[in-house]
Amino acid sequence: MSLLACLTVLAACDKEATGQVAAVVNGEEITLQEINTELEAMSVPEGADKTMIQKAALQRIIDRRLLAQAAREEGLDQTPEFVTRSRQMEEGLLVQILGRNASRSADVPDQAEISAYIEENPALFADRTVYTIDRIQFPMPADPEQLKAFEDDETMEAVVAQLRELGIEFTREPGRLDSAQVGQEAMNAIVALPRTEPFIFPEGGMVTAAVITGEARQPTSGDQAQAAAVQVLQNQGLMTVLQRRLKAARDQAEIEYQDDFRPPASPGSASGNAATAEGRAKAPS
Repeated sequence: MSLLACLTVLAACDKEATGQVAAVVNGEEITLQEINTELEAMSVPEGADKTMIQKAALQRIIDRRLLAQAAREEGLDQTPEFVTRSRQMEEGLLVQILGRNASRSADVPDQAEISAYIEENPALFADRTVYTIDRIQFPMPADPEQLKAFEDDETMEAVVAQLRELGIEFTREPGRLDSAQVGQEAMNAIVALPRTEPFIFPEGGMVTAAVITGEARQPTSGDQAQAAAVQVLQNQGLMTVLQRRLKAARDQAEIEYQDDFRPPASPGSASGNAATAEGRAKAPS
């Protein structure tokens, strides 16, 4: 055994499950902080035995740690896939923590702001409605210009015929649409259309075409409306802060692109493409 290996073994033997260390697994410590973090991700029943829940969380961590150690023994932590995914997860976690820290320092909206938001967005509150819809969904075409073909379609059958002509696979099934999730601006555009005319919008790599077939009023009011409005306004404030941080970081960054991956020459080009796609839709998402 090499001197380095001997020192490693000795160092591991010195670790004890005491104080802030709940367990030691093959020389790797598991702390109380790790258990608390694990508990945050678990759905803990109200009134559950705290000690038993902590022990269960610890066992989950130990099992995961043992399997991770086995993976490292096989050298999986040296593979390109692991390196790439680790960076992706680390960056995502850092952004999440950055957002959480920013939200703690964000201003809490006052009652005037809350009341104004509720009044200006009735589709989210007093006029909240859950609609049943006849829905067609298909993948966003590689060339968004193809969406122009649907601009004059005034019925769902016309959309189906257009999709078949373009050779685009699609699904058609009933669905639900909550006006509180869609937003005021989009709902204004949707309800302005004749009931037989589909509203079309891109969403998450897919395109949806739909018509309303029924509706049920489900107004949100009182404390529930207040809480929802506060959450939305805080989220909007957080996004403003993060966008400001991103702009500052971009302004200071040195970014070199391979030619094939270079973005549009002007910032307006990127946003313009998105705006064009939305302009072709009968209603924004």
